[in-house]
Amino acid sequence: MLLPRRLRPSLLWFSYSSRALRHSGQVHSPHHTAVPSTRLGFTPTWITAHNRLSSGTRIWLSTTASDPLSLEESLEIDPTSPGSFSVLMNDHKAVSPSMLAEVWTPLMLKESKESLSSQGTPKQVQAAISRTIPLLSSSGASGPASASVPFVCRYRSDVIHPLTTQQVHQLQTWISQHESLATLRKKLLDALNGDKDRSKTKDRALVKRILTSISKTELDDLYAPYKPPAKGSILQQIVKEHPKLVQSLEELWSSSSNESQSSIKQDLDLINKLSREYPQEAIVSWLGSKVAAEPKMGEIVSDQLHRYGKLQTKLIYFTTTASKSSKDGKQENSNDKVYENYHDFSMLLRLIKDHQILAIRRGSAQKVLRMSYDIDSTKMESCLKYHLHNSETPLVPSWLRRKSNLFSEVVHDAWSRLLRRRGTQRWWNERCKEAQDRASWVFANNLERALLAPPLQPTRPLLALDPGYQAGIKCAVLDASGQVIKLDTVQFLGKHKDRAVSKLQDLLRATHDLDPSAGDSLTLVALGNGHGTNECRQLIQEAASQDETKIDLQLVNEAGASVWSVSPAALKEFPDQPASAIASISIGRRLQNPLFELVKVPPKSLGLGMYQHDLSEKELEERLHLTSVDAVAKVGVDLNTCSLPILEMVPGLNKLAPKVAKARPFAYRDELLKVTGLGPKTYENCAGFLRVPNGEEPLDNTLVHPESYDLARFLLTQLRLLMKEDERTIKTISVPKEKWIEQWDTEIGQASDKFNVSRERVISVLENLIDSILQKDPRLESSANGKSSTTEVGCIKGCTLLPSDLATNAEKLKEAAPLRGIIATVRNIADFGAFIDFGGPNDGLLHTSKLGPLELSQLLIGQELGVDILQVDNHRISLGLYGLNSEPTQRKPGDTRVKGKPKGSGSTSGSGSGSKRSMSTKTNARKKRRT
Repeated sequence: MLLPRRLRPSLLWFSYSSRALRHSGQVHSPHHTAVPSTRLGFTPTWITAHNRLSSGTRIWLSTTASDPLSLEESLEIDPTSPGSFSVLMNDHKAVSPSMLAEVWTPLMLKESKESLSSQGTPKQVQAAISRTIPLLSSSGASGPASASVPFVCRYRSDVIHPLTTQQVHQLQTWISQHESLATLRKKLLDALNGDKDRSKTKDRALVKRILTSISKTELDDLYAPYKPPAKGSILQQIVKEHPKLVQSLEELWSSSSNESQSSIKQDLDLINKLSREYPQEAIVSWLGSKVAAEPKMGEIVSDQLHRYGKLQTKLIYFTTTASKSSKDGKQENSNDKVYENYHDFSMLLRLIKDHQILAIRRGSAQKVLRMSYDIDSTKMESCLKYHLHNSETPLVPSWLRRKSNLFSEVVHDAWSRLLRRRGTQRWWNERCKEAQDRASWVFANNLERALLAPPLQPTRPLLALDPGYQAGIKCAVLDASGQVIKLDTVQFLGKHKDRAVSKLQDLLRATHDLDPSAGDSLTLVALGNGHGTNECRQLIQEAASQDETKIDLQLVNEAGASVWSVSPAALKEFPDQPASAIASISIGRRLQNPLFELVKVPPKSLGLGMYQHDLSEKELEERLHLTSVDAVAKVGVDLNTCSLPILEMVPGLNKLAPKVAKARPFAYRDELLKVTGLGPKTYENCAGFLRVPNGEEPLDNTLVHPESYDLARFLLTQLRLLMKEDERTIKTISVPKEKWIEQWDTEIGQASDKFNVSRERVISVLENLIDSILQKDPRLESSANGKSSTTEVGCIKGCTLLPSDLATNAEKLKEAAPLRGIIATVRNIADFGAFIDFGGPNDGLLHTSKLGPLELSQLLIGQELGVDILQVDNHRISLGLYGLNSEPTQRKPGDTRVKGKPKGSGSTSGSGSGSKRSMSTKTNARKKRRT
């Protein structure tokens, strides 16, 4: 058999049959065998196969031909002809990156519009996906492991361009999902191969869909026609009670390929005969099951549900039984208020937000909400009939479409008994999955922002305070490196206040003395934002005032500090200290270096997510772990001094971190290869993110990967010759990247030719060199990481702290609201808004509708804002940005005027509004007359 002249590189795997591969114009002798043991990459290479190779040998075809063989052309090869190859379907694992990229690119672009960002065209994205897949795919149990995402994003940026880090992570997730469905994919392809209807095995789109799908639901739908009846189902009962009927119906259903008039008449006569001999219900149920099993029917139902379906929820009223969570047997009605928005809820399925899905799911699980669907069944059945009648590819036999009464009964049975429940359940499962993915993405994004918060510059000694009431204020004096100098507990309630002020003064002096060069500079104090924060703030300010000490008081989010303080790692580091004291140490270190301290805390304890406790524990932990790894990789760590929790987050190390820590100190990066279990692939993944300061090799303290040391030395030599003595300091912060690339174009080209790498790879190495020379910290680069809002709206200028009497009393706060100009801090960000710590009893919600000109993406964890307290309703506190809400009903703290009208306001405001209404009325009257 002669294959087509045009062969596409890296496209198809074939299963060798019995003869050697022969190509039109180039016949390869069967005695010259060249079959590699591993998959080739993208290098165009001819492969010939020996005729004695066993059946099933996989061969990757590639060529230097410029005109590629398309998937459609490749599937035209007849798998039944002698001496040929069985097409793709005989090897479900052998799917080329090009094919996957073609199908996954639209999905990637859709994701990019919602939460990711891509700067490339669709063709560029598709090419990048095709190039990146081999980097992230392992070659099997015996083959090399895949590269880590941080390694690929930093050291293979020329390959993945224009994909972002998030898109590469998404691609890795899809690859894992695709590999996990290999068994189901094989089962489906085997079923297609064994199908008597050969037209389906030649359906190119169907085969391509099976080979590239990453959805188990989609593959289940495609497998439905070949799936045996479920145990106890109506279909199994019919097979058991009427085997001859089933056999006859199977023959009738398979006759759909014969559309001649005589054949249709015979089929109608046979179905009429069967209707007289067997129960009509059995016939309708069997045919209804066949119709419902068609994948196209599921697609139609999903589309119609998305367009016109509605989801409704109602409150389930508790009358006699108490909630399961109520230990004392009392009626538990707290959830009524929590789900107030869903007591009588109805919305089109396509308009429901992710956070609403998660809230409804939680309410249903707690037996507080009852969920139902509003679907027009008559309209749905008419739609199904229309598609069954007008489908290009016949979905049901012609005789069934012509027997209108039976056809209507079958469609009604398929919809009411199977498709309705299946469609709504599928929609709900998919939307829950999407909502979970979105929620975990929000959590991961917030975690990344928190981990990459800027550290103290320069780092300084500080006094850390963990506020409390009965347990007192836990205090820790830390030096500039975070080492504990002194620990103490200050009791301040009642008669202990004077003693508390004195002890705090001693601690402030001890902190100030740790930095002899400080002089009259401010003493840094890190204050946790837990219960008792306002009292602690007043106490430390009083102590500093009496001692004439100037302090810089910083509020620190203490979420998760108590969780870490009782962890084995914390007890190992501080074996002789109580957990309460350890929490204050964590608060202080969070201010000095957020990344190195927060990475120790379980991410779910940081309070950064949206419905994170309703998400899959395993998937959430995996995503948060990857986020922590990405954050550590962006900053880099000192191989010889970093803590074990940080070392465990270095890409590629994980469980090998204890062995690496035990083998310290290292003089060179490549000494890592001496660690037991750390092979070349792991070394490749981790080496670039580990620094060896003051080592024997200067490049070991840079971002340059060991694989590029020779290239880096060449670049340094060329640039040293290029620059004059007074230009040795490379300054690129204020110079655009394009400008210095243009200036050094010749040197970049020379390096590319000398080392046989792309220009983009040379530029990447050059960037890593420059960043290392400048000692750039990515946590300090972005102006968005600023301490406070830099816009007029939300600016803290002119704002004050919440008065202490309102901070602990919700009733007083409710009476005082609305209040304007309160200094607050962003603590958490969700799709619907941001949760803000304004110093009150609970965090307030700054809804997206109250952001004004700001975008939600502009807010960062830990950012200070000026806010207005608009409304207080029990635990719900509504906020707005300061400077945006200028209604006269809002007051500044301490303003005792009557709510509703400012000073000097009287009938003027009313007349003004009245005049506007009269003008509006006149305008409407003119419009009516014109009409």
